[in-house]
Amino acid sequence: MVQVVYGQSRDVTVNVELRDVLSGGGTGDGGTATGSNNVAFLFDTEAKYRQTQTQVVADQLRVLATRNYNINVKAQTPTFTSTTSSSTLPLSILKVSTALNGTTSFSTAVVPTTVDQVVYTGGVPTLSQGFDFKYEIEPNVLLVQAPKEQYNVVLTYTVVAN
Repeated sequence: MVQVVYGQSRDVTVNVELRDVLSGGGTGDGGTATGSNNVAFLFDTEAKYRQTQTQVVADQLRVLATRNYNINVKAQTPTFTSTTSSSTLPLSILKVSTALNGTTSFSTAVVPTTVDQVVYTGGVPTLSQGFDFKYEIEPNVLLVQAPKEQYNVVLTYTVVAN
């Protein structure tokens, strides 16, 4: 005699929900970019006041994006502010541009303001695209005339869908 064993089965549905993600960051703010989040210009010689000063920060921003994107820059304040007094410098002394990590073809430079400025356009979906940033300050009589102290401004970079 053959014994028949009956079993039960169960169906399981596995769901995968994909949502758009636009993320850009660096070490210290949840991202994987390795470039510094501090850019320092030092004007301590005649030559530095007379020549354009440039700082390039490699891999300052790393993007994960599930859709096409741009990168915007915006200053948190309308001026550079002294760290020791009420003195200020205009944002117009600074130009910012970006390039894909490891390339030398930087975008057209923009002057940061308190309104978003597009500093990079044409990004495509990516798991990890690094960006190098170039900061420039050209010779300017305002630097010569300003009180000799340290000034700073915080710039915010935002990855936005396009």
